[in-house]
Amino acid sequence: LHPIKKPEVMKKIHVHALSLRLNELRAKRMTLQRDLKRATQHSLNRRFTNTTTDVQNWDYMSGHISFCANQVNCPRHTTDVNMMAAVNEIIVQLFDDFNANARQRGRILQFQNIQYSYARVEPRHGVDYVLDMILWFKKFRPPHRATLSVRRHAYVQQTFGLIETITDRKFRQKLSKRNHIAEDDGLSSTDSTIYLIVPLKGRPSTFQRFSDNLLSVIPPQEKKVEIVLVFYKSENETDDNIIKNSISELSHILPVHVIDMTNKSFNRGQALTAGTAILPTNALLFFIDVDMIFKYDTLERIRLNTIMGVQAYFPIVFSEFSRHSWSSLDRDEQRHFSYNRRRGYFRHFGFGIASIYKQDFDAVGGFGNFEGWGLEDVDLFEKCISSHLRVLRAPDQLVHVYHSIKCPSTMPTKQRNMCIGSKTASLASLDSLAEQISLYT
Repeated sequence: LHPIKKPEVMKKIHVHALSLRLNELRAKRMTLQRDLKRATQHSLNRRFTNTTTDVQNWDYMSGHISFCANQVNCPRHTTDVNMMAAVNEIIVQLFDDFNANARQRGRILQFQNIQYSYARVEPRHGVDYVLDMILWFKKFRPPHRATLSVRRHAYVQQTFGLIETITDRKFRQKLSKRNHIAEDDGLSSTDSTIYLIVPLKGRPSTFQRFSDNLLSVIPPQEKKVEIVLVFYKSENETDDNIIKNSISELSHILPVHVIDMTNKSFNRGQALTAGTAILPTNALLFFIDVDMIFKYDTLERIRLNTIMGVQAYFPIVFSEFSRHSWSSLDRDEQRHFSYNRRRGYFRHFGFGIASIYKQDFDAVGGFGNFEGWGLEDVDLFEKCISSHLRVLRAPDQLVHVYHSIKCPSTMPTKQRNMCIGSKTASLASLDSLAEQISLYT
């Protein structure tokens, strides 16, 4: 009888065995490459720097908390999932190597936990780790049988492999083959029409800035960009008339589809859903707000990073702080595309700006039915994560221009807490707050 009764367990063991074999082949290839290059003795310093600015900082990790420098979310943040997964894979590989000849040596090592660890990325070479581990050292040969708890440091280097080139078409075909839902004719192309779906209620000056930005960045020969404006009437008829004039000016350059929501109360999720309803199933949707400005390159990345049936794109936007907290030099500068830590921050936990094909948007379930401010973007992001789609997140040339936020007490508790959190995070940088506190100490 076979010792393993469950097929799913057998499959996991088979995958693990293949992973071990793959690691052996990779290590053998790396050894042969070193021999060919007549590499020097192994060292944690694979790159020698001439200035302190060239030194790669180590990230310190303890438990689920990381401490870093000169990066986003520094100095303290929750350890990234990919880093935790990488450390776990390293531990498995280390102890597989340690115990490869356990029977002949008469001892076995078992992992307990990691006290702390360091990690750094050398862009041209690989990733370096220093792991402080607690492990069990077990001797099982008589008469020296013993079990000891010992502490050891492991110095690990994960070297990058050689660069392999692949054409864009082959890459996209490989992506589509990973999922049975994707079809060859559903692959995104660089000439897909992008539909910018914009909800709007009042705020004529903000919409005018948004329109001016569109007219300045989109070249006249670009015929594959259309605007879907979901328009709510405001309490001020003058503001609505100004907006209609701006729409008229914009429509001379770009196709503008206006959906009139009349006197309904503003709801972003419902507005975006109404905007998608008039579009074909193969439409490339780009959900955006009037507070955003961007460059033309962003549209190209939307086309490249959004793949029908395979991938949705949630760009990381740069959100400006209140101008009152800026330095005098920053206030004098008119450009919004200045990524100064005193001017703003990259919003890693904002999901309101997104691009996805309508077919995939409908497949994941669209926006949930939320009243008032917030949560509809998080709901869509979680649905995409749970679906067959891959989700790509990366910083892009999208800037959220600061505006005041109101969080009325009538909002649901969860949404109000998110609203207050977003409001306080956008007031000022930590540097500015530290300067203000220093005035009273």
